[in-house]
Amino acid sequence: MTDNIHTVTLPDIGEGVVEGEVIEWLKDVGDELQQDEAVVVVMTDKATVELPAPYPGTLTKQYFSAGEIAIKDKPLYDITLIEAAIVKRTKPKTSSICPERSLPPPKKDIPKHSSLSPRTSSSSKALATPPIRKLARDLSIDINDIKGSGPEGRVTKEDISSYCPPKKQEAPVEFPRFSDDVIEPIVGIPRLMAEKMAQSEQNAVHFSYFEQIDATRLVQLRQNVKKEAALEKIRLTYMPFFIRALSLSCKQYPKINSCIDMDNHELIIHKQQNVGIAINTGHGLIVPVMRGVQDMSLEEIIKEFDKLKTAALGHKLSSQDMKGSTVSISNFGVLGGGGMWATPVINYPEVAILAVARIQKRPIVKNDELMVRDTLNLSWSFDHRIVDGDMAASFSHYYGSILQNPAALV
Repeated sequence: MTDNIHTVTLPDIGEGVVEGEVIEWLKDVGDELQQDEAVVVVMTDKATVELPAPYPGTLTKQYFSAGEIAIKDKPLYDITLIEAAIVKRTKPKTSSICPERSLPPPKKDIPKHSSLSPRTSSSSKALATPPIRKLARDLSIDINDIKGSGPEGRVTKEDISSYCPPKKQEAPVEFPRFSDDVIEPIVGIPRLMAEKMAQSEQNAVHFSYFEQIDATRLVQLRQNVKKEAALEKIRLTYMPFFIRALSLSCKQYPKINSCIDMDNHELIIHKQQNVGIAINTGHGLIVPVMRGVQDMSLEEIIKEFDKLKTAALGHKLSSQDMKGSTVSISNFGVLGGGGMWATPVINYPEVAILAVARIQKRPIVKNDELMVRDTLNLSWSFDHRIVDGDMAASFSHYYGSILQNPAALV
């Protein structure tokens, strides 16, 4: 490095971060730089930050292109210093990184032609891109235990896929057994449901959201439609209204009707709405699927749901009738009596499920007056990898507003 060339390295961002992906160069080669002016945007698995110039001068070299991985303490870019900066360089001015986090200035200079080990910190952190680190976390794998096969020892997706952690010698579970125990084999649908629920809890990042709505107008609408349904020998429940409202809400918030493919880092947003509906049968809980709901009117949904429920209770569904759902509903209000809230398990690989309680009369305050109204409790579970709190609240409010003013259902 000559006296008027300063090589800026990727600084220690903290929290064990040893690399970052170059997202965007805010300055081009040949551009003049002011001290503390943002030069490049770098993304780590912790945050996205803008790195400032430690001295004024001219940007003369970029060591990485956008999309490439910069390594902690390795050269990031060169500055040709102005004369005043050459004098001041003996002690760089501390600057801050904006906007998301404050970072220390580069700790040390590294000559352009120096040879560094890919792991320069004493913590021996593995080298990997942020998506690969996230994949390892999702699979509960310590990425530092994996020997990378990529450039400079970088851990790749294939390394994670082929990694077999050493098996821990765990003591076998000792189940209490007594002479008068009754043993029931878990087979068929109960076994499949148990495996499905375990898979969901292991993969989806669950969080729940609750909301209570005024269902008075919904009750009135059902009473009006119930007479017409009875003429076709259909016993009308609230489920078709819940399904119709869910369909309209998913059109407004498409990501609710999606699934996430972590292997390929893709979010698959479905235009096809296949609603899984939890139904309790004599053989256990099953989730048959009503397909193509996005193209159905309320009347069509009422008829299709009646056929599906009849087939489910008559044990006439095929395995295909319980595959391919994109979002699900569970009505625990028909079970027992006074349950108010639930935390339903997502029907993986979907990202959302709704559990509805029994509609009950409760005192509520409306327009500053206390009155008795029909109320409905909504309990949602979402996959937090896709649905954040803001989307969950907005979606639930939109769904609730349709049921509170159900003219849009018809």
